[in-house]
Amino acid sequence: MMKYLTFIALVLNSHSYASTLFPDHDINDPSLPKATVMLQCKKSLMYAPRQLEAWCEKAYELGYWRALEFIGLHTGDGSRYIAEVKKRAEKGSLDGVLALAYAYKSGKFIDRDVKKSIALFKQYLNEYNYLETESLTVGKTHEQLYLLYKELGNAEKAAEHKLSLDKSKYAEVKKAMLKK
Repeated sequence: MMKYLTFIALVLNSHSYASTLFPDHDINDPSLPKATVMLQCKKSLMYAPRQLEAWCEKAYELGYWRALEFIGLHTGDGSRYIAEVKKRAEKGSLDGVLALAYAYKSGKFIDRDVKKSIALFKQYLNEYNYLETESLTVGKTHEQLYLLYKELGNAEKAAEHKLSLDKSKYAEVKKAMLKK
């Protein structure tokens, strides 16, 4: 009986917490900032799934193309997201190249293809490795390549990317970020 009452109390309480985590904004308010719309899209996956498509479509209309990923996760159909990512990658967009590399690596919304993933991660490194502003992403890319080559059993290539990781401050920065 006590377990049942505790469960009911948690369910009732979670509704009040959800309302603070997912504020009740008017989606049709023309003065609603883009950042608020994007945040509502992201949060709706967890706190308001019935509203997800509306908020994420609005965010996409305002230029937040990653909203299509949330829609895909919610509906199970990520074809629009993959089409957008491919279009952006073909245009040389940094975010598009990396998003497509991760999609091929994970097999999310697309057939898993380790070779295509590796090629895209390498493309990113070839184009952005020298930029100091991208050092964290470069480190993460080396980490992903290390893991992929390790999975493929290519010790030489895995060691090459492990060495790049060891030379960078990526591990320290990642550790500091996790502590925060």
